[in-house]
Amino acid sequence: MTLQTPLSASVRRLANGAQLCAQQQPWAQQVGLCLRVAAGSHDEPRAYPGLAHFLEHLLFIGSRHYPSEQGLMAFVQRHGGMVNASTQARHTDFVCEVPAELLQPALARLLDMLCQPLLAIEAQLREREVLDAEYQARSQDATSRIDHALGQALAAGHRCGEFLAGDRSTLVVESPAFQRALRDYHQRHYQAGHMHLTLVGPQPAEQLLEMAEALLGQLSAGEPEVEPEPAADLLPLRASRLRLQQNRPAVHLGFAAQLDASELDVPLALLLDALHDPAPGGLLAGLRELQLCRQLQARVLYQQQGQCLLRLDFPGATAEQGAALRAALQSWAAQLQGHPDWPLRLRHYQQAAALRLLGLSPLGLAQRLQTPPQKDDNTLDALTALLGKLAQGDGLIALQCSEQPQPQWPATGLDLPLQALPGQSPAPVLKHQWRLSSDEPLLERRAPVSAVLPVAALRHCPGQAEGGPAALYWRGPCSSAGDLTAIEATLLARSADLRWRGERLGIACQLSVQASGWTLSVCGPAALLPAFSALLVPLLLAPVDERVEAAPQGMLLRTLLQRLPQLCELPAASSLQGLSVGLDELQQAQLAELCTAVEPLADLPPAPGARTGIDWHQVAQPGADAALLLFCPLPADDAHAEASWRLLGQILQGRFYQRLRGELQLGYALFAGFRQVQGCRGLLFALQSPVCDAAGIFAHIRAFLGEQRSVLEGLDDATLSGSRNALQAALSPARANLPRAEQLWQLYLAGLPEVHPLRVQQALKALSASDLLRAHEQLLLVRDWRVLASGAPAPV
Repeated sequence: MTLQTPLSASVRRLANGAQLCAQQQPWAQQVGLCLRVAAGSHDEPRAYPGLAHFLEHLLFIGSRHYPSEQGLMAFVQRHGGMVNASTQARHTDFVCEVPAELLQPALARLLDMLCQPLLAIEAQLREREVLDAEYQARSQDATSRIDHALGQALAAGHRCGEFLAGDRSTLVVESPAFQRALRDYHQRHYQAGHMHLTLVGPQPAEQLLEMAEALLGQLSAGEPEVEPEPAADLLPLRASRLRLQQNRPAVHLGFAAQLDASELDVPLALLLDALHDPAPGGLLAGLRELQLCRQLQARVLYQQQGQCLLRLDFPGATAEQGAALRAALQSWAAQLQGHPDWPLRLRHYQQAAALRLLGLSPLGLAQRLQTPPQKDDNTLDALTALLGKLAQGDGLIALQCSEQPQPQWPATGLDLPLQALPGQSPAPVLKHQWRLSSDEPLLERRAPVSAVLPVAALRHCPGQAEGGPAALYWRGPCSSAGDLTAIEATLLARSADLRWRGERLGIACQLSVQASGWTLSVCGPAALLPAFSALLVPLLLAPVDERVEAAPQGMLLRTLLQRLPQLCELPAASSLQGLSVGLDELQQAQLAELCTAVEPLADLPPAPGARTGIDWHQVAQPGADAALLLFCPLPADDAHAEASWRLLGQILQGRFYQRLRGELQLGYALFAGFRQVQGCRGLLFALQSPVCDAAGIFAHIRAFLGEQRSVLEGLDDATLSGSRNALQAALSPARANLPRAEQLWQLYLAGLPEVHPLRVQQALKALSASDLLRAHEQLLLVRDWRVLASGAPAPV
């Protein structure tokens, strides 16, 4: 029986207990799937912390019908898609996004790897080393340590206080008992009755369901799903004040609550929405008035069976301000508990949530559909209860981060230099008048009434007939010179409040700053983009007088990838330039009215000439890991050269992963493939490693590239043809608004015509093995290699 949910998704429960949910997204070109297994780290044997996470990794390394080189990861990478997985407390998600026509073979591979993995001992030994490297990196990561430290404040016995990622000491692969536990866990949980599959694509929902049922319906139901044991109590806290040794002094608050309500998704989302709101009278505005912090960042660390643990960060606050922050938070919660404007706030939140759904990718929407729509009957009651607990303060945790040495805390998992501090006497009651804002001019389409943008060179491209979110790309001059990282951090801080307002309405922004100017992409509901741009762009054009210190970054490799555009120079932006896809005539006219004047967007002048040799840029980063990006631009702009290099990248990416991660075990985070950056196209190789320095990573990548000559010479016609075919879909002119806008913007920055992708497609059809070898020879000439690394090059 098929039913319709409020999200217009069709749901179906199969005879074997599997649950299916599908929704059509007419404007999509890809199909996104998320398969959730109802078991996670809190369901694994206590004797083997990390077993669930370890199994998640092992499932990708070969199954009964698909060896590793034919499995899901290799298949998806070959076709330009995305695949990933994550282990949470009570569930494990496997996600994938592929061209719509490849859903059936992708889903077949996914189900085979989940239900019939090989689990070979040799593969387990290799993967354990990868997990151990990942574990060691996370042990140095400030965010992971703070999360883990907050968990130590909870009542003893709650698994939220354990770090369950697994390392060499807990994953005792050689032990027969461990092998039995691993297989028992897999046998018990990886059955159809414990699976929930969500699908989103351009196909009708019924077609998606039929395809999924044909595959998933064949699986064994397994043992009846048993309700998980109730989690241990979160409260009472065993410590309300903690001090953690960290390099950067800071103060954080945790909030643990335990309610009778079983559904907390919407109440928590509504609470976080109000906490982050920078509107006058709100908590964040009050904290700024009191000079306690610049920003507030809150997120849910754990939520299950009416329990939750929140983390609140206050950038710029000091440990001495912790008591005042706590008092302000409790005062705010007390005044807003039962506030009469909450129903209106909830209604506006629901409108904003609907707009956010519009902007989600197929995969993003498939992940969202894993959480069924919640009835609103008890939302405000649960929110009132949360605010009451917050005002009372029994679940509040104060965590100070200090450079002072601390004793080792007896925790399961990461080593924590942490200690409990004596309880603090209650802070004086804060006398501050708080308000609950329910006004959002953007939501009500209230645009500026006069021109607020300078003269702009604009180009508007039509959107697809099926609709979907629109995209608007901007490029403008930097008003100040100096450290690009500091300028970018300043512009991000200056625009943070507005970007938050945009994000809650489904407007995604991405800003990068280079010596030639800043680039901004704004994607979301078309009707909101002109007014939003009129608010945001002037903030980026205004002079940068005071600099903001760049915030500490997360994973090292991700930090370097964010800086990659700085390696690709463009002609300096002397005026404001914009390109849109998906705005209708009315929205184009509205944007024109917001500009002093509008002129056609002209082609960019030629970019600076190619460099020679190796251009090495060092970026100092904390931590023991090293990371390096090697970007090798195309030697020519013609379609034949690009087709050859794209095919070379297609073939090398799987081998790069197999060689450097699987065989050499150099690191767990890596990337290889063709990439477009600021209009510059080429091959990118990236790796983060805990076992060798930046110079060593570079040597390994260079050795890998040199070894590929014999591999390329040995390619048979079938492999070459398969790689060419897999690239064809990725090179098709994009139809959906967002990928088409990205494609057109990159073509504009590169100075190439819109027909260029079709020319590359045609060139690809005629490529031979000798063309591939010639491209490899060009790559090895090292005419223009650009390196971004955490360390210095090897001495010459």
